[in-house]
Amino acid sequence: MGEFGNAVKYLYQQFILRDVLSFVTPGAMVVFTALFLVYPQLLSYSIHWLLYIPLFGVFYMVGFAVQCLGELFGVIHFSPPDKYPWPLSQRLNIFWSDWTRDKDEIWWVKYYKEVEKFYRANTDEGARQARERLIVLKQMCANGSLALLIAGVLLAFSFCPLSWVRLAVISLVTLVFLVSLFWGHRVHVLRQYAREKVLSKSA
Repeated sequence: MGEFGNAVKYLYQQFILRDVLSFVTPGAMVVFTALFLVYPQLLSYSIHWLLYIPLFGVFYMVGFAVQCLGELFGVIHFSPPDKYPWPLSQRLNIFWSDWTRDKDEIWWVKYYKEVEKFYRANTDEGARQARERLIVLKQMCANGSLALLIAGVLLAFSFCPLSWVRLAVISLVTLVFLVSLFWGHRVHVLRQYAREKVLSKSA
């Protein structure tokens, strides 16, 4: 168990397990369904093993776009919505020019304070790993269910005989993912700001 156990522990601590289960797997479901919709013959081709590296990057990006889309519309939650409410109007405001307006009052500051208290109070590695496992399960369930829903919609359109309809659906889904990634970028700018603000004050 020695070296193998240490390797698993390393992968777990480096969030690789979270990335594979939470982003790569849901992203792969959506990408493969999209390929089946527009070009099913491509799925039967074998590719060089080096191409799997950018392919996994595409899976990850699509899976992350799924999470951003879910958070944008309140389907996926970063934290308990009853304790840390995030109104839709505030979520949509991130698109516009004054998107940093509420950066010092936004609920992430309060949430990250709780997280910092947890890490300061729990130096036990088991407690930290248990928390990380819950995060993995939370993201895997949320992203996986939304990815399955999107894949199901795409699969339903695969029965449409009109190729331009299938292409239009793929284009629309791609546009929605691009918008959600743009939104996700701005959200994570604010989250990084809130996190670093809490850390600098607690140092």
